Amino acid sequence: MLSALSNYMSIANDSGSLGSVAERNNGSARINGQTEAESLRQKRTEQVQTLPGQDKTKLDGSPRDAVELSREAQEIRALQLRDREVRAHEAAHAAAGGSYAGSPSYTFARGADGKTYAVAGSVSIDVAPIKGDPEATLQKARQVRAAALAPAQPSGQDMKVAQRAQAMAAAAQSEISQNLNADLKKISPETDSGISTATQSMQNDMSAEIALANTNTSTSSSIAHLDIYT
Repeated sequence: MLSALSNYMSIANDSGSLGSVAERNNGSARINGQTEAESLRQKRTEQVQTLPGQDKTKLDGSPRDAVELSREAQEIRALQLRDREVRAHEAAHAAAGGSYAGSPSYTFARGADGKTYAVAGSVSIDVAPIKGDPEATLQKARQVRAAALAPAQPSGQDMKVAQRAQAMAAAAQSEISQNLNADLKKISPETDSGISTATQSMQNDMSAEIALANTNTSTSSSIAHLDIYT
């Protein structure tokens, strides 16, 4: 009985080996209807750390390439990071600008997961002086400058707006000094000489500051834009 059973098992094993050889001769070994290459590709795809919204399979149901999925996931993560940075940047402008700043506007890009992400943005801000009120203009200029420099990393355009606000502040301060000088003349004419000399020196310094700021500011519009670019 043992001998007969042994012979039977030998024949069965030989039959299986012949079948495996036939499979290999036809191309490559198949496991559950898949070639070894297909099985390996599927395992690699399953191991990729994909993100919500990514498709692991093609339209025909076959697994997508693992390298492609990994690169796609990295692109989505980069878009997610950029979206957070842009929104935080523009939110800082809007919060610091208060009533002088508009609402943020964004430029969007669509990711491989089908979602849209902010990749650039801007906030408009009023940079016009307040006519007839240099004190209010000075306070406004300081707030506009603070809004321009509010983000952790101000853009080049942000720096231009800050320079323009600095020029507006200097002009307002100069006007305030002139008004103060005029008021003091009315009260005490004999102190006119000393006051005029000090005031003139201050005005000269402010004029130089205004000229420097204006050199770096090319627009005369009363509305400026605080931007972040890609």
